[in-house]
Amino acid sequence: MVAACGPEAPPLVAPPPVVPPIVASTTSSAATPPAAKPAAERLAADTPRTTGEGATFTAPAGWSIRTDGALVVLETPEPDTHIALLDTRAASADAAVAAAWAAYRPDSKRPLKLKGPRPPRKGWEERAKYDYETSPNERAVVFAVASRHGDLWTVLLADGTEPTFEKRGASIQLVADSLRPKGYTRESFAGKKARPFDRDRIKEITDFVEASQRALGIPGAAVAIVEGDKIVFEGGFGVRDLGKPAKVDKDTQFAVASNTKGMTTLLLARLVDEGKFTWETPVSSVYPGFKLGDAETTSKVQIRHLVCACTGLPRQDFEWIFEYGKITPKSGMELLGTMQPTSKFGETFQYSNVLAAAGGWVAAHVVYPDRELGAAYDEAMKKLVFEPLGMKATTFDIARVEKGNHAGAHADDVDGKPSIANIELNRTVIPFRPAGGAWTSVHELSRYVSLELSRGVLPGGKRLVSEKNLLARRIPQVTIGEDAIYGMGLEVDTSFGVPMVHHGGSMFGYKSDWLIFPEQGVGAILLTNADNGGM
Repeated sequence: MVAACGPEAPPLVAPPPVVPPIVASTTSSAATPPAAKPAAERLAADTPRTTGEGATFTAPAGWSIRTDGALVVLETPEPDTHIALLDTRAASADAAVAAAWAAYRPDSKRPLKLKGPRPPRKGWEERAKYDYETSPNERAVVFAVASRHGDLWTVLLADGTEPTFEKRGASIQLVADSLRPKGYTRESFAGKKARPFDRDRIKEITDFVEASQRALGIPGAAVAIVEGDKIVFEGGFGVRDLGKPAKVDKDTQFAVASNTKGMTTLLLARLVDEGKFTWETPVSSVYPGFKLGDAETTSKVQIRHLVCACTGLPRQDFEWIFEYGKITPKSGMELLGTMQPTSKFGETFQYSNVLAAAGGWVAAHVVYPDRELGAAYDEAMKKLVFEPLGMKATTFDIARVEKGNHAGAHADDVDGKPSIANIELNRTVIPFRPAGGAWTSVHELSRYVSLELSRGVLPGGKRLVSEKNLLARRIPQVTIGEDAIYGMGLEVDTSFGVPMVHHGGSMFGYKSDWLIFPEQGVGAILLTNADNGGM
Protein backbone atom coordinates (compact mmCIF):
# COMPACT_ATOMS: atom_id res chain seq x y z
CA MET A 1 0.00 0.00 0.00
CA VAL A 2 1.08 3.55 -0.66
CA ALA A 3 1.24 6.07 2.18
CA ALA A 4 -0.55 3.45 4.19
CA CYS A 5 -1.56 3.37 7.78
CA GLY A 6 -0.29 0.96 10.31
CA PRO A 7 -0.10 -1.86 10.85
CA GLU A 8 1.74 -2.01 7.54
CA ALA A 9 1.69 -5.80 7.30
CA PRO A 10 -1.69 -6.94 8.65
CA PRO A 11 -2.14 -10.57 9.74
CA LEU A 12 -3.79 -11.51 6.45
CA VAL A 13 -0.81 -10.52 4.29
CA ALA A 14 1.15 -13.59 3.27
CA PRO A 15 4.94 -14.02 3.42
CA PRO A 16 6.56 -15.01 0.15
CA PRO A 17 7.75 -18.66 -0.13
CA VAL A 18 6.32 -20.27 -3.27
CA VAL A 19 5.38 -23.96 -3.39
CA PRO A 20 4.00 -26.19 -6.13
CA PRO A 21 0.25 -25.86 -6.69
CA ILE A 22 -2.18 -27.98 -4.71
CA VAL A 23 -5.79 -28.71 -5.44
CA ALA A 24 -7.76 -25.86 -3.97
CA SER A 25 -10.13 -23.00 -4.41
CA THR A 26 -12.47 -21.51 -6.92
CA THR A 27 -13.00 -21.36 -10.64
CA SER A 28 -14.90 -18.08 -10.53
CA SER A 29 -14.97 -14.98 -8.37
CA ALA A 30 -17.07 -14.72 -5.24
CA ALA A 31 -19.88 -13.09 -7.19
CA THR A 32 -21.27 -16.64 -7.49
CA PRO A 33 -22.26 -17.63 -3.92
CA PRO A 34 -22.16 -21.18 -2.57
CA ALA A 35 -24.91 -23.40 -3.95
CA ALA A 36 -26.40 -24.66 -0.67
CA LYS A 37 -27.92 -21.91 1.44
CA PRO A 38 -29.45 -22.80 4.78
CA ALA A 39 -31.28 -19.95 6.49
CA ALA A 40 -28.98 -17.03 7.23
CA GLU A 41 -29.14 -14.70 10.23
CA ARG A 42 -28.49 -10.98 9.81
CA LEU A 43 -26.51 -9.59 12.75
CA ALA A 44 -27.42 -6.23 14.27
CA ALA A 45 -24.16 -5.94 16.25
CA ASP A 46 -20.72 -7.53 16.47
CA THR A 47 -21.54 -10.94 17.93
CA PRO A 48 -19.34 -13.62 19.58
CA ARG A 49 -19.79 -16.98 17.84
CA THR A 50 -18.11 -20.39 17.71
CA THR A 51 -17.22 -22.90 15.03
CA GLY A 52 -18.49 -26.48 15.17
CA GLU A 53 -15.59 -27.59 17.41
CA GLY A 54 -15.67 -24.51 19.62
CA ALA A 55 -13.12 -22.11 18.16
CA THR A 56 -14.27 -18.58 19.00
CA PHE A 57 -14.60 -15.58 16.71
CA THR A 58 -16.60 -12.37 16.35
CA ALA A 59 -19.11 -12.04 13.52
CA PRO A 60 -19.39 -8.41 12.32
CA ALA A 61 -22.46 -6.22 12.56
CA GLY A 62 -24.49 -5.99 9.37
CA TRP A 63 -23.19 -9.32 8.08
CA SER A 64 -25.18 -12.52 7.62
CA ILE A 65 -24.16 -15.85 9.11
CA ARG A 66 -25.34 -19.38 8.35
CA THR A 67 -24.24 -22.83 9.46
CA ASP A 68 -24.21 -25.78 7.10
CA GLY A 69 -23.10 -28.83 9.07
CA ALA A 70 -19.51 -28.19 10.15
CA LEU A 71 -19.23 -25.19 7.84
CA VAL A 72 -19.89 -21.61 8.99
CA VAL A 73 -20.31 -19.01 6.23
CA LEU A 74 -20.28 -15.26 6.80
CA GLU A 75 -21.53 -12.90 4.08
CA THR A 76 -20.83 -9.17 3.83
CA PRO A 77 -23.73 -6.71 3.40
CA GLU A 78 -22.72 -6.81 -0.26
CA PRO A 79 -23.57 -10.40 -1.32
CA ASP A 80 -20.38 -10.83 -3.35
CA THR A 81 -17.93 -11.67 -0.54
CA HIS A 82 -17.80 -14.55 1.94
CA ILE A 83 -15.69 -15.79 4.83
CA ALA A 84 -16.04 -19.52 5.48
CA LEU A 85 -14.80 -21.37 8.59
CA LEU A 86 -14.33 -25.12 8.98
CA ASP A 87 -12.83 -27.34 11.70
CA THR A 88 -11.20 -30.58 10.60
CA ARG A 89 -8.84 -33.19 12.02
CA ALA A 90 -6.76 -33.38 8.88
CA ALA A 91 -3.22 -34.71 8.64
CA SER A 92 -1.72 -31.43 7.42
CA ALA A 93 -2.49 -27.81 6.60
CA ASP A 94 -2.79 -28.70 2.89
CA ALA A 95 -5.31 -31.44 3.66
CA ALA A 96 -7.27 -29.15 5.99
CA VAL A 97 -7.51 -26.41 3.35
CA ALA A 98 -8.56 -28.92 0.69
CA ALA A 99 -11.31 -30.20 3.02
CA ALA A 100 -12.53 -26.66 3.65
CA TRP A 101 -12.79 -25.85 -0.06
CA ALA A 102 -14.56 -29.17 -0.66
CA ALA A 103 -17.16 -28.24 1.96
CA TYR A 104 -17.56 -24.64 0.77
CA ARG A 105 -17.20 -25.08 -3.02
CA PRO A 106 -16.65 -28.67 -4.11
CA ASP A 107 -16.28 -27.65 -7.77
CA SER A 108 -13.40 -25.25 -7.13
CA LYS A 109 -10.00 -25.78 -8.80
CA ARG A 110 -8.34 -22.34 -8.67
CA PRO A 111 -4.49 -22.58 -8.92
CA LEU A 112 -2.41 -21.80 -5.87
CA LYS A 113 -0.09 -18.81 -6.25
CA LEU A 114 1.69 -18.61 -2.89
CA LYS A 115 1.88 -20.62 0.29
CA GLY A 116 3.73 -19.44 3.34
CA PRO A 117 4.01 -20.19 7.06
CA ARG A 118 2.56 -17.79 9.58
CA PRO A 119 3.96 -17.46 13.10
CA PRO A 120 2.22 -19.37 15.91
CA ARG A 121 0.09 -16.94 17.91
CA LYS A 122 -3.11 -16.57 19.94
CA GLY A 123 -3.01 -20.22 21.00
CA TRP A 124 -2.45 -21.60 17.49
CA GLU A 125 0.53 -23.94 17.34
CA GLU A 126 0.94 -23.99 13.56
CA ARG A 127 -0.40 -21.70 10.83
CA ALA A 128 -0.16 -21.37 7.06
CA LYS A 129 -1.47 -18.87 4.50
CA TYR A 130 -2.55 -19.72 0.93
CA ASP A 131 -3.09 -17.16 -1.84
CA TYR A 132 -4.77 -18.15 -5.11
CA GLU A 133 -4.41 -16.88 -8.64
CA THR A 134 -6.98 -14.39 -9.90
CA SER A 135 -7.09 -12.47 -13.17
CA PRO A 136 -7.09 -8.64 -13.18
CA ASN A 137 -10.50 -8.57 -14.83
CA GLU A 138 -12.05 -10.63 -12.03
CA ARG A 139 -11.10 -8.08 -9.36
CA ALA A 140 -11.26 -11.02 -6.97
CA VAL A 141 -9.54 -11.77 -3.66
CA VAL A 142 -9.18 -15.45 -2.72
CA PHE A 143 -7.07 -16.87 0.11
CA ALA A 144 -7.08 -19.36 2.98
CA VAL A 145 -5.51 -19.45 6.43
CA ALA A 146 -5.11 -22.79 8.22
CA SER A 147 -4.46 -22.77 11.98
CA ARG A 148 -3.81 -25.83 14.16
CA HIS A 149 -4.33 -26.37 17.89
CA GLY A 150 -3.58 -29.92 19.00
CA ASP A 151 -4.92 -32.28 16.34
CA LEU A 152 -7.62 -29.86 15.15
CA TRP A 153 -7.24 -27.50 12.20
CA THR A 154 -9.48 -24.46 11.80
CA VAL A 155 -9.50 -23.08 8.27
CA LEU A 156 -10.60 -19.59 7.26
CA LEU A 157 -11.47 -19.16 3.58
CA ALA A 158 -11.87 -15.70 2.06
CA ASP A 159 -13.62 -15.44 -1.30
CA GLY A 160 -14.75 -12.06 -2.60
CA THR A 161 -14.27 -8.96 -4.70
CA GLU A 162 -11.59 -6.28 -4.40
CA PRO A 163 -14.03 -3.37 -3.88
CA THR A 164 -15.77 -5.15 -1.02
CA PHE A 165 -12.48 -6.23 0.57
CA GLU A 166 -11.39 -2.60 0.47
CA LYS A 167 -14.67 -1.40 1.96
CA ARG A 168 -15.10 -4.19 4.53
CA GLY A 169 -11.43 -4.79 5.31
CA ALA A 170 -11.76 -3.82 8.98
CA SER A 171 -14.68 -6.23 9.47
CA ILE A 172 -12.81 -9.02 7.69
CA GLN A 173 -9.84 -8.31 9.93
CA LEU A 174 -12.18 -8.51 12.94
CA VAL A 175 -13.10 -12.09 12.04
CA ALA A 176 -9.46 -13.07 11.49
CA ASP A 177 -8.13 -11.26 14.59
CA SER A 178 -10.76 -12.78 16.87
CA LEU A 179 -10.41 -16.40 15.69
CA ARG A 180 -8.93 -18.39 18.59
CA PRO A 181 -8.86 -22.03 19.74
CA LYS A 182 -11.48 -23.27 22.18
CA GLY A 183 -10.55 -22.41 25.76
CA TYR A 184 -7.72 -20.02 24.89
CA THR A 185 -7.09 -17.22 27.43
CA ARG A 186 -5.62 -14.04 26.01
CA GLU A 187 -2.34 -12.66 27.32
CA SER A 188 -2.55 -9.20 28.85
CA PHE A 189 -0.12 -6.63 30.21
CA ALA A 190 -2.92 -4.79 32.04
CA GLY A 191 -1.92 -3.98 35.62
CA LYS A 192 1.69 -5.04 35.07
CA LYS A 193 4.54 -2.64 35.72
CA ALA A 194 6.97 -2.07 32.87
CA ARG A 195 10.64 -2.63 33.71
CA PRO A 196 12.94 0.29 32.93
CA PHE A 197 15.28 0.03 29.95
CA ASP A 198 18.84 -1.01 30.71
CA ARG A 199 21.82 -1.88 28.56
CA ASP A 200 20.87 -5.56 28.28
CA ARG A 201 17.29 -4.87 27.23
CA ILE A 202 18.37 -2.34 24.63
CA LYS A 203 20.91 -4.84 23.26
CA GLU A 204 18.17 -7.47 23.03
CA ILE A 205 16.08 -5.09 20.91
CA THR A 206 18.93 -3.97 18.67
CA ASP A 207 20.11 -7.57 18.17
CA PHE A 208 16.57 -8.44 17.05
CA VAL A 209 16.53 -5.51 14.61
CA GLU A 210 19.87 -6.58 13.11
CA ALA A 211 18.82 -10.24 12.82
CA SER A 212 15.52 -9.26 11.18
CA GLN A 213 17.29 -6.87 8.84
CA ARG A 214 19.59 -9.66 7.62
CA ALA A 215 16.78 -12.21 7.30
CA LEU A 216 14.56 -9.86 5.27
CA GLY A 217 17.32 -8.37 3.11
CA ILE A 218 16.72 -4.80 4.29
CA PRO A 219 19.77 -2.64 3.47
CA GLY A 220 19.30 -0.11 6.25
CA ALA A 221 17.22 0.71 9.32
CA ALA A 222 17.16 3.33 12.05
CA VAL A 223 15.74 2.93 15.56
CA ALA A 224 15.01 5.22 18.48
CA ILE A 225 13.71 4.22 21.92
CA VAL A 226 12.14 6.84 24.18
CA GLU A 227 11.55 6.46 27.92
CA GLY A 228 9.84 9.31 29.70
CA ASP A 229 11.51 12.51 28.55
CA LYS A 230 14.75 10.79 27.50
CA ILE A 231 15.95 9.11 24.33
CA VAL A 232 17.61 5.97 25.69
CA PHE A 233 18.78 4.75 22.29
CA GLU A 234 19.02 6.15 18.79
CA GLY A 235 21.10 4.75 15.98
CA GLY A 236 21.34 3.14 12.58
CA PHE A 237 21.95 -0.30 11.15
CA GLY A 238 23.26 -1.27 7.73
CA VAL A 239 23.80 1.02 4.75
CA ARG A 240 21.93 3.88 3.13
CA ASP A 241 22.30 2.37 -0.35
CA LEU A 242 23.21 -1.11 -1.58
CA GLY A 243 26.70 -1.21 -3.02
CA LYS A 244 27.84 1.92 -1.18
CA PRO A 245 29.67 2.14 2.15
CA ALA A 246 27.77 5.03 3.78
CA LYS A 247 26.12 3.81 6.98
CA VAL A 248 22.69 4.64 8.37
CA ASP A 249 22.90 6.73 11.54
CA LYS A 250 20.51 8.60 13.83
CA ASP A 251 20.40 11.58 11.45
CA THR A 252 19.77 9.65 8.21
CA GLN A 253 16.54 10.84 6.62
CA PHE A 254 13.86 8.42 5.43
CA ALA A 255 10.48 8.90 3.79
CA VAL A 256 8.06 8.36 6.68
CA ALA A 257 4.98 8.39 4.44
CA SER A 258 1.72 8.23 6.43
CA ASN A 259 3.51 8.99 9.67
CA THR A 260 3.11 12.54 8.35
CA LYS A 261 -0.60 12.32 9.21
CA GLY A 262 -0.13 12.50 12.97
CA MET A 263 2.02 15.62 12.57
CA THR A 264 -0.61 17.16 10.29
CA THR A 265 -3.30 16.54 12.89
CA LEU A 266 -0.99 18.10 15.49
CA LEU A 267 -1.13 21.25 13.33
CA LEU A 268 -4.93 21.00 13.34
CA ALA A 269 -4.92 20.59 17.14
CA ARG A 270 -2.87 23.77 17.52
CA LEU A 271 -5.38 25.67 15.38
CA VAL A 272 -8.26 24.33 17.49
CA ASP A 273 -6.38 25.64 20.53
CA GLU A 274 -6.15 29.05 18.84
CA GLY A 275 -9.89 29.11 18.19
CA LYS A 276 -9.53 29.07 14.40
CA PHE A 277 -12.12 26.25 14.28
CA THR A 278 -13.28 23.28 16.32
CA TRP A 279 -13.07 19.60 15.45
CA GLU A 280 -16.79 19.79 14.64
CA THR A 281 -16.63 22.89 12.43
CA PRO A 282 -18.05 22.23 8.92
CA VAL A 283 -15.10 22.22 6.49
CA SER A 284 -16.97 24.32 3.93
CA SER A 285 -17.27 27.16 6.44
CA VAL A 286 -13.50 27.63 6.62
CA TYR A 287 -12.65 26.51 3.08
CA PRO A 288 -15.60 27.44 0.83
CA GLY A 289 -14.16 25.56 -2.18
CA PHE A 290 -14.34 22.21 -0.40
CA LYS A 291 -16.83 19.70 -1.73
CA LEU A 292 -17.45 15.98 -2.04
CA GLY A 293 -19.72 14.24 -4.54
CA ASP A 294 -22.90 16.13 -3.64
CA ALA A 295 -24.01 19.12 -1.62
CA GLU A 296 -25.68 17.11 1.14
CA THR A 297 -22.57 15.05 1.86
CA THR A 298 -20.35 18.12 1.66
CA SER A 299 -22.40 19.91 4.30
CA LYS A 300 -21.89 17.06 6.77
CA VAL A 301 -18.08 16.94 6.61
CA GLN A 302 -16.46 18.37 9.73
CA ILE A 303 -12.78 19.11 10.32
CA ARG A 304 -12.34 15.79 12.16
CA HIS A 305 -13.80 13.84 9.25
CA LEU A 306 -10.93 14.88 6.99
CA VAL A 307 -8.44 12.82 9.00
CA CYS A 308 -10.51 10.02 10.57
CA ALA A 309 -10.65 7.41 7.75
CA CYS A 310 -14.29 7.14 8.81
CA THR A 311 -16.28 8.91 6.10
CA GLY A 312 -16.63 5.90 3.81
CA LEU A 313 -14.65 7.63 1.09
CA PRO A 314 -12.73 4.95 -0.86
CA ARG A 315 -8.95 4.95 -1.12
CA GLN A 316 -8.47 6.00 -4.78
CA ASP A 317 -4.66 6.33 -4.70
CA PHE A 318 -4.18 5.58 -8.38
CA GLU A 319 -5.55 8.98 -9.43
CA TRP A 320 -2.67 10.81 -7.81
CA ILE A 321 -0.05 8.19 -8.66
CA PHE A 322 -0.78 8.00 -12.38
CA GLU A 323 -1.69 11.67 -12.79
CA TYR A 324 1.49 12.96 -11.14
CA GLY A 325 2.77 16.04 -12.89
CA LYS A 326 -0.74 17.23 -13.66
CA ILE A 327 -2.06 17.52 -10.09
CA THR A 328 -1.53 20.44 -7.71
CA PRO A 329 -2.77 20.75 -4.13
CA LYS A 330 -5.68 22.86 -5.41
CA SER A 331 -6.66 20.40 -8.16
CA GLY A 332 -6.25 17.56 -5.65
CA MET A 333 -8.83 19.27 -3.48
CA GLU A 334 -11.08 19.58 -6.52
CA LEU A 335 -10.64 15.84 -7.17
CA LEU A 336 -12.62 15.24 -3.98
CA GLY A 337 -15.64 16.75 -5.74
CA THR A 338 -15.73 13.68 -8.00
CA MET A 339 -15.86 11.27 -5.03
CA GLN A 340 -18.78 10.06 -2.95
CA PRO A 341 -18.65 7.93 0.22
CA THR A 342 -19.65 4.30 -0.22
CA SER A 343 -20.91 3.94 3.37
CA LYS A 344 -22.25 6.08 6.20
CA PHE A 345 -19.90 8.19 8.33
CA GLY A 346 -18.37 6.04 11.07
CA GLU A 347 -19.73 2.80 9.61
CA THR A 348 -16.51 1.31 8.30
CA PHE A 349 -12.81 2.09 8.11
CA GLN A 350 -11.74 3.29 4.65
CA TYR A 351 -8.38 4.96 4.21
CA SER A 352 -8.37 8.03 1.95
CA ASN A 353 -5.06 9.79 1.42
CA VAL A 354 -6.77 12.41 -0.74
CA LEU A 355 -9.15 13.37 2.06
CA ALA A 356 -6.41 13.28 4.72
CA ALA A 357 -4.32 15.62 2.57
CA ALA A 358 -7.28 17.99 2.52
CA GLY A 359 -6.96 18.23 6.29
CA GLY A 360 -3.51 19.73 5.86
CA TRP A 361 -4.56 22.02 3.03
CA VAL A 362 -7.52 23.37 5.02
CA ALA A 363 -5.28 24.04 8.02
CA ALA A 364 -2.75 25.77 5.77
CA HIS A 365 -5.45 27.95 4.19
CA VAL A 366 -6.64 29.05 7.62
CA VAL A 367 -3.10 30.07 8.66
CA TYR A 368 -2.06 31.67 5.36
CA PRO A 369 -5.23 32.35 3.34
CA ASP A 370 -3.45 34.37 0.65
CA ARG A 371 -0.78 31.77 -0.19
CA GLU A 372 -0.77 28.80 -2.56
CA LEU A 373 -1.89 25.74 -0.59
CA GLY A 374 1.42 23.85 -0.83
CA ALA A 375 3.55 26.80 0.22
CA ALA A 376 1.08 27.65 2.99
CA TYR A 377 1.18 24.11 4.37
CA ASP A 378 4.97 23.87 4.27
CA GLU A 379 5.30 27.16 6.15
CA ALA A 380 2.56 26.33 8.68
CA MET A 381 4.19 22.98 9.49
CA LYS A 382 7.60 24.62 9.77
CA LYS A 383 6.45 27.42 12.10
CA LEU A 384 3.82 25.61 14.20
CA VAL A 385 5.14 22.03 14.37
CA PHE A 386 8.70 21.39 13.20
CA GLU A 387 10.53 24.42 14.61
CA PRO A 388 8.90 24.29 18.08
CA LEU A 389 9.80 20.59 18.26
CA GLY A 390 13.39 21.20 17.16
CA MET A 391 12.90 19.22 13.94
CA LYS A 392 15.22 21.46 11.90
CA ALA A 393 16.05 19.01 9.10
CA THR A 394 12.56 17.53 8.65
CA THR A 395 11.22 18.55 5.25
CA PHE A 396 8.87 17.86 2.34
CA ASP A 397 11.57 18.80 -0.19
CA ILE A 398 12.97 15.64 -1.83
CA ALA A 399 15.59 17.62 -3.75
CA ARG A 400 16.92 18.95 -0.46
CA VAL A 401 16.87 15.45 1.02
CA GLU A 402 18.86 14.00 -1.85
CA LYS A 403 21.73 16.44 -1.24
CA GLY A 404 22.25 15.23 2.31
CA ASN A 405 22.36 12.20 4.59
CA HIS A 406 19.42 10.14 3.34
CA ALA A 407 18.53 6.48 2.79
CA GLY A 408 17.91 5.32 -0.76
CA ALA A 409 14.81 3.34 -1.74
CA HIS A 410 15.01 -0.45 -2.20
CA ALA A 411 12.70 -3.23 -3.34
CA ASP A 412 13.04 -6.89 -4.34
CA ASP A 413 13.84 -7.53 -7.99
CA VAL A 414 12.12 -10.15 -10.16
CA ASP A 415 14.28 -12.84 -8.53
CA GLY A 416 13.31 -11.76 -5.02
CA LYS A 417 16.69 -10.14 -4.28
CA PRO A 418 16.97 -6.68 -2.67
CA SER A 419 17.85 -4.03 -5.24
CA ILE A 420 17.93 -0.26 -5.63
CA ALA A 421 14.49 1.20 -6.42
CA ASN A 422 13.51 4.43 -8.15
CA ILE A 423 13.16 7.16 -5.54
CA GLU A 424 11.36 9.31 -8.12
CA LEU A 425 8.09 7.43 -7.58
CA ASN A 426 7.91 9.01 -4.15
CA ARG A 427 7.47 12.42 -5.75
CA THR A 428 3.91 11.40 -6.62
CA VAL A 429 2.82 12.13 -3.05
CA ILE A 430 4.02 15.76 -3.17
CA PRO A 431 0.61 17.18 -4.25
CA PHE A 432 -0.89 15.27 -1.28
CA ARG A 433 2.00 15.63 1.16
CA PRO A 434 -0.04 16.33 4.33
CA ALA A 435 -1.05 12.65 4.06
CA GLY A 436 2.42 11.22 3.54
CA GLY A 437 5.20 13.47 2.25
CA ALA A 438 7.55 14.10 5.19
CA TRP A 439 11.23 13.09 5.29
CA THR A 440 12.88 12.88 8.70
CA SER A 441 15.29 10.94 10.91
CA VAL A 442 14.77 8.91 14.06
CA HIS A 443 16.58 11.65 15.99
CA GLU A 444 14.07 14.27 14.91
CA LEU A 445 10.98 12.05 14.85
CA SER A 446 11.72 11.14 18.48
CA ARG A 447 10.96 14.80 19.34
CA TYR A 448 7.45 14.33 18.00
CA VAL A 449 7.04 10.96 19.74
CA SER A 450 8.19 12.50 23.02
CA LEU A 451 5.51 15.19 22.65
CA GLU A 452 2.88 12.46 22.28
CA LEU A 453 4.19 10.89 25.50
CA SER A 454 4.26 14.19 27.40
CA ARG A 455 0.72 15.02 26.25
CA GLY A 456 1.77 18.21 24.54
CA VAL A 457 4.58 19.56 26.74
CA LEU A 458 7.99 20.39 25.22
CA PRO A 459 11.30 19.65 26.97
CA GLY A 460 11.78 22.44 29.48
CA GLY A 461 8.12 22.54 30.42
CA LYS A 462 6.57 24.80 27.78
CA ARG A 463 3.25 23.56 26.44
CA LEU A 464 2.98 23.34 22.64
CA VAL A 465 -0.59 22.05 22.42
CA SER A 466 -3.35 21.55 24.97
CA GLU A 467 -3.68 18.09 26.45
CA LYS A 468 -7.36 18.12 25.52
CA ASN A 469 -6.77 18.62 21.81
CA LEU A 470 -3.68 16.42 21.62
CA LEU A 471 -5.69 13.56 23.13
CA ALA A 472 -8.76 14.34 20.99
CA ARG A 473 -6.74 12.85 18.12
CA ARG A 474 -6.87 9.47 19.90
CA ILE A 475 -10.65 9.41 20.44
CA PRO A 476 -12.20 6.50 18.47
CA GLN A 477 -13.70 7.57 15.16
CA VAL A 478 -13.98 4.11 13.56
CA THR A 479 -12.90 0.57 14.47
CA ILE A 480 -10.17 -1.45 12.75
CA GLY A 481 -10.32 -5.19 13.33
CA GLU A 482 -10.85 -6.50 16.86
CA ASP A 483 -8.74 -4.36 19.19
CA ALA A 484 -7.84 -1.23 17.24
CA ILE A 485 -9.49 2.08 16.49
CA TYR A 486 -8.59 4.95 14.20
CA GLY A 487 -8.70 8.42 15.63
CA MET A 488 -7.38 11.41 13.70
CA GLY A 489 -4.18 10.36 11.96
CA LEU A 490 -3.46 7.94 14.81
CA GLU A 491 -4.35 4.36 15.71
CA VAL A 492 -4.93 3.08 19.24
CA ASP A 493 -4.46 -0.67 19.67
CA THR A 494 -5.36 -2.55 22.86
CA SER A 495 -4.32 -6.05 21.74
CA PHE A 496 -1.94 -6.29 24.71
CA GLY A 497 -4.54 -5.20 27.26
CA VAL A 498 -3.03 -1.71 27.50
CA PRO A 499 -3.35 1.11 24.95
CA MET A 500 -0.66 1.46 22.30
CA VAL A 501 -0.79 4.56 20.10
CA HIS A 502 0.95 4.26 16.76
CA HIS A 503 0.88 4.73 13.01
CA GLY A 504 2.59 3.08 10.06
CA GLY A 505 3.95 4.54 6.87
CA SER A 506 4.52 3.12 3.40
CA MET A 507 5.92 4.65 0.24
CA PHE A 508 7.93 3.14 -2.61
CA GLY A 509 11.03 1.58 -1.03
CA TYR A 510 10.34 2.82 2.50
CA LYS A 511 8.39 1.41 5.46
CA SER A 512 8.15 2.91 8.92
CA ASP A 513 6.31 2.82 12.22
CA TRP A 514 6.31 4.56 15.57
CA LEU A 515 4.50 3.64 18.76
CA ILE A 516 4.03 4.69 22.36
CA PHE A 517 2.63 2.96 25.42
CA PRO A 518 1.22 6.05 27.18
CA GLU A 519 0.57 4.36 30.53
CA GLN A 520 4.14 3.08 30.70
CA GLY A 521 5.75 6.22 29.28
CA VAL A 522 7.77 4.46 26.59
CA GLY A 523 7.95 4.72 22.82
CA ALA A 524 9.88 3.54 19.80
CA ILE A 525 10.51 4.42 16.15
CA LEU A 526 11.59 2.14 13.30
CA LEU A 527 12.47 3.49 9.85
CA THR A 528 13.56 1.23 6.97
CA ASN A 529 14.68 1.75 3.38
CA ALA A 530 13.06 -1.30 1.76
CA ASP A 531 9.59 -2.57 0.94
CA ASN A 532 10.35 -5.64 3.07
CA GLY A 533 10.58 -3.29 6.03
CA GLY A 534 6.84 -3.67 6.43
CA MET A 535 7.46 -7.12 7.86
